[in-house]
Amino acid sequence: MRKITLMVLVLVLSFVSAASAKEGIMTPSGIPYAELKNRVDEYATNYIGRTTAGANVLIVKDGEIFMNTSYGYADIENQIKVTPDTVFEWGSVTKLLVWTSVMQLVEQGKLDLDEDIRAYLPDDFLTKLQYDTPITMLNLMHHNAGWEEKFTDLFYMSAADVKSLKEMLHITEPYQIHEPGDVVAYSNYGVALAGFIVERIAAQPFYDYVKEHIFSVLEMKDTTIHPTQKDNPDVASNREAVYGYSVNGDNEFSIAKNGRVFIGLYPAGSAMGTIADMAKFMVALMPADGVNSPLFQSNSTLDEMLTTSDFYGDGFPRNAHGFWEGLYTVNVLEHAGNTDSFSSNFTFSKDEQLGVIIMTNQMGEFGLSYGLPTLVYGAYSIADGNQKFPNTQELEGSYSMARQPHKGFTKLYGALISGNIEATDRNKFNAFGMTFEQIAPYLYKSTNEFNLYLHVTLNDGKVAKISMPTSDILPISPSTKTFKMVSTLAVAFSVLYTLVALLIVLIKSIKNRKKEVQFTVMKKWEILLLLSGIVPIMNLIILAYRTLNYASYSTLNIHFLVNYAYIFVVIICLIALFVQWKKTTITRGQKIGYVLSCVSALLLVVLIFGWELYY
Repeated sequence: MRKITLMVLVLVLSFVSAASAKEGIMTPSGIPYAELKNRVDEYATNYIGRTTAGANVLIVKDGEIFMNTSYGYADIENQIKVTPDTVFEWGSVTKLLVWTSVMQLVEQGKLDLDEDIRAYLPDDFLTKLQYDTPITMLNLMHHNAGWEEKFTDLFYMSAADVKSLKEMLHITEPYQIHEPGDVVAYSNYGVALAGFIVERIAAQPFYDYVKEHIFSVLEMKDTTIHPTQKDNPDVASNREAVYGYSVNGDNEFSIAKNGRVFIGLYPAGSAMGTIADMAKFMVALMPADGVNSPLFQSNSTLDEMLTTSDFYGDGFPRNAHGFWEGLYTVNVLEHAGNTDSFSSNFTFSKDEQLGVIIMTNQMGEFGLSYGLPTLVYGAYSIADGNQKFPNTQELEGSYSMARQPHKGFTKLYGALISGNIEATDRNKFNAFGMTFEQIAPYLYKSTNEFNLYLHVTLNDGKVAKISMPTSDILPISPSTKTFKMVSTLAVAFSVLYTLVALLIVLIKSIKNRKKEVQFTVMKKWEILLLLSGIVPIMNLIILAYRTLNYASYSTLNIHFLVNYAYIFVVIICLIALFVQWKKTTITRGQKIGYVLSCVSALLLVVLIFGWELYY
């Protein structure tokens, strides 16, 4: 009897010991897994209802869902809460489906990552290339094919506006600005082009390929990547029950002004579904030892996909075949996503068999999306605390994002994606609305929840570029700075002079309204010139408004015609004034006024051409 009792006691103690050991296992950040859910809940309360409308947070551990918790509201006005079944938009996390599809074809020997992509495209498909250097699939994965950014035809307000992927790629083709491999500039176009290559090789629409080879294989029945969601009516219906929100400085929420939008280049960001479905995709990327991922014939292909394939100039891993490398206490691959009204973040550590997914119905949400992964994986730190840091002041200057438009009217918006780096002490600087602190030589980290790291690359002792994961930041050349400054002064002069001159004419007309004052022919031409100067300014304001509200490029042609018409009117007025100048006797003051009116108009014409506001 004593022997049996002893055996039972040993078994009980063994069970307690094993349970205690399991409860004592900690996350890479040092949080016991037994406390993790409470810690996540505590962290979420700092944001939900304050800066974040609603969210789902899911953590995967050892191939199983460790926690799946919902916070906040899918519909604030009607107090409808977020649930595990709430449909969220993936945004750019969708791109991981493209790279997985690409690697499936690589495994089958149908696609070579180092081959010129033109081998997989119709003849003369790309018409705006500036370099002979081949663009490979790896360039698309690394976002360094050299393309500019495009601001038109990414989002549409109506599903009827979305065209075939081939047609969308023709409509949105950007100019190649940099030689392939030189500069990283996040490119939705490049990803969509990769999806089109999959489409051509597989001989089926990309959304059908993903549904057959990823969603069906993983039983992701509550997810769709179709640009209009017509292949999954349930997901489409559930999406209509969720509102996207924005928040102002007073933490007041408002429904995203554009409501429902549709993505033209859909492989770059149109997936949507439940968070549990997304977790199935994550689990398939982290199979247990001895278990083959259902996504590939062999785990060696998966291993290749998740192996670093691009590095920063300082040697830190940057990209693993389209998966961004994160800096934490352990190796983490990640990809964030943003649409018009949703934000998400997808992070996982294959070594730790640990993954974190955050999905929110909040535009530009970052408190949960970027803060929670650090809570779980731990903040990156430098082992050697005795390193000598260079002086941050050597970074001071003007910089612009490599990811910006360079051609056409939207390059004016690109001028706004620039800023100055201003050192606040030897190890800190302010830039782009954030403060960054040097944590290693030429490695800086933002002091906010973004946990954004910047890597500095030098060339002959000068800053060649400063790199964040998705885009390089490039020094602005003196000539570009001069052009921007002159443009600003020119616009200010033209607008101010036109308004003042017209105001003077109006005041004189009112004062002399009882007199029969007749304007000379020359004065009439000058007034027409001044009045027409209001047109391009108003036209630009309307053009900017429509572009930001997702008007398609084809519907913007009217604005370019207006600018052409203005240029024509200016030419006619200038010719007429020149002719009248020879015929009319005018005072010195009048001559100055006429000259300034002509200069004001000519400056606007020069700016239209300089900023390419004609296409």
